Amino acid sequence: MKIVILLDSSGTNSSEKIKNKNIDVLPLHFTFPNGTDMLDTPKEVKEREIIKLISEGVDIKTSQASPGEVENKYDELLQTYDHVYHIPITGNLSSMLQTAMMVSRDEKYIGKVTVYENLNIAAQAIEQTALYICKLIEEGKITTPEQITEAIKEYEKTMYIAILPGDLKRLTSGGRGKKAVTTVLNLLKTKVLIKWEAEPKKEAMGRTIHSIMDRIIKVYNENYKTGYEMVFVRTPLTASKIYEAARNALVEGKVNFSEELVPNIYTAHAGVDTIAFIITKKI
Repeated sequence: MKIVILLDSSGTNSSEKIKNKNIDVLPLHFTFPNGTDMLDTPKEVKEREIIKLISEGVDIKTSQASPGEVENKYDELLQTYDHVYHIPITGNLSSMLQTAMMVSRDEKYIGKVTVYENLNIAAQAIEQTALYICKLIEEGKITTPEQITEAIKEYEKTMYIAILPGDLKRLTSGGRGKKAVTTVLNLLKTKVLIKWEAEPKKEAMGRTIHSIMDRIIKVYNENYKTGYEMVFVRTPLTASKIYEAARNALVEGKVNFSEELVPNIYTAHAGVDTIAFIITKKI
């Protein structure tokens, strides 16, 4: 059985890692205050200067792909592959998960499309999950959608995803984001590190990046030093003082990490000064 892993644009920032793999990407959407809409693709984001507009305070929202777009993507991929395994954006940020599940229940997709009920995995952790599954498939260790589901469930148990929003007010302005972080609304004047999972929770708080980084480095050294890798992510416009303070702390703490730009969707959700730390098992 030839299987393709389908992500949406919340799970990758067009990383070189997924090129030449059986991995495809479904674009999500940005919407402007006047109601116009655009796809979250590298070309569109660059031409429309989306990140710059967000930094200027323009109220740009995100939205899911439509049922028709999901159906078209499934049909397109099924011309080449026997099965589509879809890992959507986490359910606490978007209705994309529910939409994908609804579409996959259509009779024509029974036995051909599987949607993972993603409640915990966000940003590059989705990309890392897809790469991990591809490796298992290439090695012949798993061969069926059911085995993929079980492998992901085990893989995500040891993940650590923490986000330091650049603009917590922006993160809490949307319906789903607001529900996810209501417990930290009273902390808007301080930096808040949020551990991302089905029910996000406050991981650390402080007035400086250094106090937040103390927590990140402690978590890494106590639980993830051997056999794991960290991806340190930021936006293209994260302030240099924030980026450099966080990066220097990781270097001084002897953390083994790589760097990527966070998927654009999260910049819209949490602001341009957002940084995040994603730890997964080494692939």
